[in-house]
Amino acid sequence: MYSKHLIYLIVFLSAALFAGCKKEFEGERDAINPPETYMVVDSIYRTGDARYTTTVVANWWGIAFDGFIKGYEISTDNGATWLFTTKQQDVFLLSLPVGADTADINILVRAIDNRNVTDPTPASLFYPVKNSIPTIAFDFSSGEKLSSFPAFRYSWLAKDADGAADLSRIEIALNDTVLNRINLPANTTAASFIAEQAGNTFTGAYQLFLNAQTIPFNQKLNGAKFDTINTIYIRSIDRTGASSSWVNANILVRKPKNGLLLINDYTGNKNTITNFYANQLIALGTTTAQFDTVISFLDEFPADAFTTSKALEFFNRIVWVTDNPTQSLGTAQTSATSFFNKGGRIFMVLEIPSDVALDAPFFSFTPIQRLVENPGRSFRMATGDRLIAYGGNYPELRATSIITFPRPFISYSGTSGLYSYDSLARAELRSFGPGGTVAWTGNSNVMSKRINTQNNKPDFITLTVPLHLMNGNNNVNTFFREAVINELSF
Repeated sequence: MYSKHLIYLIVFLSAALFAGCKKEFEGERDAINPPETYMVVDSIYRTGDARYTTTVVANWWGIAFDGFIKGYEISTDNGATWLFTTKQQDVFLLSLPVGADTADINILVRAIDNRNVTDPTPASLFYPVKNSIPTIAFDFSSGEKLSSFPAFRYSWLAKDADGAADLSRIEIALNDTVLNRINLPANTTAASFIAEQAGNTFTGAYQLFLNAQTIPFNQKLNGAKFDTINTIYIRSIDRTGASSSWVNANILVRKPKNGLLLINDYTGNKNTITNFYANQLIALGTTTAQFDTVISFLDEFPADAFTTSKALEFFNRIVWVTDNPTQSLGTAQTSATSFFNKGGRIFMVLEIPSDVALDAPFFSFTPIQRLVENPGRSFRMATGDRLIAYGGNYPELRATSIITFPRPFISYSGTSGLYSYDSLARAELRSFGPGGTVAWTGNSNVMSKRINTQNNKPDFITLTVPLHLMNGNNNVNTFFREAVINELSF
């Protein structure tokens, strides 16, 4: 048998040995081996024009000694802030100090393993970068307006080799780059300039509607001038304060006279037609003798519906004549709603070519429901053919020459809620085509009015016979007066 003392010795030595082994095992288990982070190169040396733009690409990777790498944290501001990513490559827009055109910017990367252990010694790489001066240019792809009422629109293209995010703002000025200048957001690529009014008086400031906004920008642009050339200046500014050169565009801004507008949207014979309708307006007396005239619709009206609607709001009476109904009616359909809502009235004389669809969508807001069909043939009026009113005080007119595009139409009937309709006149028409010319005996309505049911007054009259060719009885002025004065209350 073992002695009692020997047994005690064995137990003590075993306990001591076990305790020593446990401490060693615990130390190995608690040891933390952080991950290591690496970048593709240790350093970059570039000077002068060889420096990078402020948009750079960085690459990195990490090694986990225990477990695996779950992601990385990146800092481009010397460790002040860190952003997590699982990528091993990314594009960075580096920030230069304000006013500096070159700098060495440090990108720091630290790996994180699956135990959320972070590399305590991040990899870093200094990027020698230089700032690129931004550029800007007007965009006249939809045409440049040289003359306009005080509702016009400009678009532009601002670029920065350092990336679009490097742009800080757009500066815009009117007539003076020091006194009349405001800042626009960097993402502004277009603006509608709408002259501000207090009652019927222009304040000298423009409200700006940026991009596709229909709510005005919170700053106004001062310095408006009327009936003379105005100059619009723009330039782009980046985050360092570097700016492009000022670029400018000139436009003659016409101040509306008294709310009456004559639009001649004919493709040819403009002077004769303009003079005819101008003389008709002048003959009506002092209330219509002062009016504005547009003889080149595409040149003087904006290309977009919103700005055009603002231009039409400067007026409350329009005589609109055209042989291009697709353009004129298409524009009025999208732009004249606010004009009518504010009490505006239009007398529109249309020559409608044979290639216009019988139920073209742009007829929908007019008294015209659809054109009368005459398959394979066209309508004509001969010299001496008559335009005959259904009633009222309209005189009978006679054609002074052959009229090639008189188009009869079916007018809307009844009421559509806001509007009711009434036909006003028919024409003596001939059907022209194979087999000769014969008298037309079908629907020959060529003139109708739309009536606003809220006040029971007409606000829109359409006539599809050219009035300037209908003075064979020397009484076209009486007919014109009846339409615009007695019917439309010009």
